[in-house]
Amino acid sequence: MKPIFTFLLIGIAMGSSAQEVRVRGSVDFSFSYSNIKAGEDYSLETESKHDGVRLDVKKLKKSSYWRIAVSKNDINWDRQVQIYVRRTTNGNGNGYVWGGQNYSEVRNMPATFMQGYGILNNIYLQYKLVGISMELPADTYYTDIVYTIYEQ
Repeated sequence: MKPIFTFLLIGIAMGSSAQEVRVRGSVDFSFSYSNIKAGEDYSLETESKHDGVRLDVKKLKKSSYWRIAVSKNDINWDRQVQIYVRRTTNGNGNGYVWGGQNYSEVRNMPATFMQGYGILNNIYLQYKLVGISMELPADTYYTDIVYTIYEQ
């Protein structure tokens, strides 16, 4: 049996108005250790497709600044495996975005991931897993990744 990693991506709107962050797509990682030789010091780091998940920022007040925080809620997750996320595009629409181009670790506590201004669509996200090794028990691992938007 090989380890399988699955993320459930969730977008959440916060604040008094009806702003919205919409996340679409999925990320699944599956590994095979068939090419590893006995005695090798092996640790796997792997990335998802650069355009497998799309984030849209919608329903803002006109001319509004915002920030998006990211966090995770572990369901069945091994603590030695870290998740990182970055944005791979600027999106399109009547706004702009900054931050988030470099990988940021997704932790159990929310942290600012990127900031922007106005409504944007098609901001693509890429994920990276770090810390996978032969010592990791074969299982299916799950975590929820939560994006929260704050209008400023």
